[in-house]
Amino acid sequence: MGSKSSKIIAMLMVITLLAMGIGFMIFLLDEVIRDGLEGVILGMAGLGGMSWVLFRGPVGKALANMLEGASSGADDPMLGMRVADIEDRLQEISLETQRMTELEDRLDFAERLLTRQSEGVRQGGE
Repeated sequence: MGSKSSKIIAMLMVITLLAMGIGFMIFLLDEVIRDGLEGVILGMAGLGGMSWVLFRGPVGKALANMLEGASSGADDPMLGMRVADIEDRLQEISLETQRMTELEDRLDFAERLLTRQSEGVRQGGE
């Protein structure tokens, strides 16, 4: 998923959450008119607590990362070490491949020499 689509999704999520909060506030105002202030105070405390947990917790951090366009693994300190380890392994594989190619060339050369020698022995012995 690209950073542009991540930003759009995060913005839509934030707008949805704000719309839900506004809807809840309208519901609370209606409750004030009907029942009194006790339910509203409880509702506001609950809304504040839920909002704090939501936006300060992992969901809020994920939304912030999506809005900033940061990838999830960009801040991983182990990622650089893993990439360096993979690059080292690829270098080793490349050296081993070169060595194998050189050995194949030597084997082909030795086979040609043996073939010439055995042909010379057959021609000389006939």
